[in-house]
Amino acid sequence: MDFGALASPAQITLFLTGWIYPTDCNLNVQIAQNPTLQAPVPPSVWVPDERGEWVESIPFMGFPSGKTKTIAVDLSSAFRAKDYRVRIRTSAALRWDEIFFTVDDGPVETRVATARLLRADLRFRGFCEPLVPAPESPETFDYHRVHVGPLWPPMAGRFTRYGDVRELLESTDDRLAVFGAGDEIVVEFEALPEPPAGWTRDFLLHNTGWEKDCLLNTVTGQTVEPMPFQAMRDYPDGDSYALNRSEYRAYLKRYQTRQQPSVQFWRKFDGSGVDNANGYQDRVDP
Repeated sequence: MDFGALASPAQITLFLTGWIYPTDCNLNVQIAQNPTLQAPVPPSVWVPDERGEWVESIPFMGFPSGKTKTIAVDLSSAFRAKDYRVRIRTSAALRWDEIFFTVDDGPVETRVATARLLRADLRFRGFCEPLVPAPESPETFDYHRVHVGPLWPPMAGRFTRYGDVRELLESTDDRLAVFGAGDEIVVEFEALPEPPAGWTRDFLLHNTGWEKDCLLNTVTGQTVEPMPFQAMRDYPDGDSYALNRSEYRAYLKRYQTRQQPSVQFWRKFDGSGVDNANGYQDRVDP
């Protein structure tokens, strides 16, 4: 990228909209076991120095986590000369949709209002139909076309019972709303006052959570347990002190009472049941 001639800017911000196709657990294990493979190199920023040679200026630029997002990179101290060209180097599978920069943008007034959580309902939903507009596009989903039959192998262990889970989502702690394949949580927040005239409102959903996939190379990947906790140093963590408190045991007894059935899923492979897992026509919401 060539920003052209800039008159000694004090603030340069680069905005990039895109997505990353990340490695998964299986790929990471293969990379670690094969000395001929190099781990993915994260994006770095390179600029010309006084001699016109390209040098690394920002070793780790960051990247959009997961599906399409916009990131901002502060380049104010990145340049070594009056040469405002930029290279981004990486071996990761990144796809950029839009890139632009701003110079000496002035500050704007902002106000943050927190909306109180009114309702949180954990329930079974099913699997939304995947949408892939083009081979190099991120996968999205049609929420209104749902397959309700079993699609993924069920994990062993206990999940949170269906129903009201608002108590579990009101603060960051060791009590988690644990849901598996096909589940969803419907949340409702209080209405906030309208913004002042001429203002634009945006929304940020803040959530603290933990994800575990079922890949065979994932440690304890076929079971819900062991449960994570805020003070854990590694996973699985051998120190279970944090999970042995009386209030935590009460949480397990009250909320962690559901198990995923396995019979329905495996029937579609042995021919003893109706296989309806090949389409997404089970339910179409109005």
